[in-house]
Amino acid sequence: MPLGDRIRQRREQLGLSQRQLAEMTKMRQNMISRLEHGDTPNPGADVLRRLARALTCSIDWLVGLYDDDPALHLLATAAP
Repeated sequence: MPLGDRIRQRREQLGLSQRQLAEMTKMRQNMISRLEHGDTPNPGADVLRRLARALTCSIDWLVGLYDDDPALHLLATAAP
């Protein structure tokens, strides 16, 4: 699944609008829209970090390294 689809899917799972996600990540709403539509195919590490934090998932999940539930993986990697 492409990055944009993952962002949209997770945002909707969390019940967030693009505007809310933009506020949480300190990005503009049009940037969120562009990411979701694939108009920004290679966002930088800082953008991915902000998205992962706001969407409570890992960067690995966002970029498609695995397809499990993003919240489960985040909890597993946070364990001591």
